[in-house]
Amino acid sequence: MEISENKLIHKIKRFEDKSRSIIRGIGDDGAVMKMSQGHYVLVQDAMVEHVHFKFSFVDPYDVGKKAVYVNISDTLSMGAIPLSFLVTIGITSALTSKVITRLYRGMRQAAREFGAIMIGGDTTESKNDFFIDVSMVGKLITRTYLGRDKAREGDLIAVTGTLGESAYGLHLLLENRPTRGMSRFIKRYASPRPPYLVWKEIVKHDITRAMMDISDGLLIDLGRMMTESHKGAVIHLEQLPIPPLLRKESKEILALSGGEDYQFLFTFPRNKLEKVQTIIAKGHPVSIIGEVVRGRGVKVMSQGKTFEVPVKGYEHFGNSR
Repeated sequence: MEISENKLIHKIKRFEDKSRSIIRGIGDDGAVMKMSQGHYVLVQDAMVEHVHFKFSFVDPYDVGKKAVYVNISDTLSMGAIPLSFLVTIGITSALTSKVITRLYRGMRQAAREFGAIMIGGDTTESKNDFFIDVSMVGKLITRTYLGRDKAREGDLIAVTGTLGESAYGLHLLLENRPTRGMSRFIKRYASPRPPYLVWKEIVKHDITRAMMDISDGLLIDLGRMMTESHKGAVIHLEQLPIPPLLRKESKEILALSGGEDYQFLFTFPRNKLEKVQTIIAKGHPVSIIGEVVRGRGVKVMSQGKTFEVPVKGYEHFGNSR
């Protein structure tokens, strides 16, 4: 493909038709539909062997869990709770029924953790690589959807959890480095469970209107949010929740653009700061990393100077993880 994923999506958006029932369409973690019973969120996310994972690195059980987790992450980031989902898999001749069964066990386990149920799907043959595609439906529980287009100038920018763990876990596997004592990184890569407890606190206290999950990297995803909101952002490297080991090895870039963190990125007005501090005081992992400003793009500051980042994050087509 000669163009980036972002540019391709921009082209695809031209084919989007309007409807009174569509509250939010292309451009967010999920679409929002108005129905007689309320507002519902629809998300879809696929994973392809040798692009998103390798069976030599990850157990099929964890592949199944991850396929569901990433869709739950999108659903939550829109302000909805997951209800049900469909699954399509493309099976290669190299895979056995035992592998597929283990994959579905992983999906069921992840779904049960969030009260979601699988209601169907499809199976097909794939000549080269295995793939799994999940479509999920959730019901909006916030007053309005939490969209990428709702950041406002003056908002503070925050993230949940720590950043760079998944990318570092993949780095360890690719480099064939010893993984003893590194289970937190490997687990975050293989089975990135969305931070549900802190999400519930954020929603409970009505902290934000703008949220998304971090899947392709903090910088590229924050850039997408700012593009949809027609704003700019300034973040501070020292304020990012980066594991000490990554700072020790000078791998802070993994927290900025490594991707697959599946933490929540959100903005909130300053009058919500006290509530956010209360959430932090309760032990929930939230870090305030910057602010929304007038303009365009994302600027990273370190010790008062602009910090240049050569790679903003992962994009399909012309890039590789």
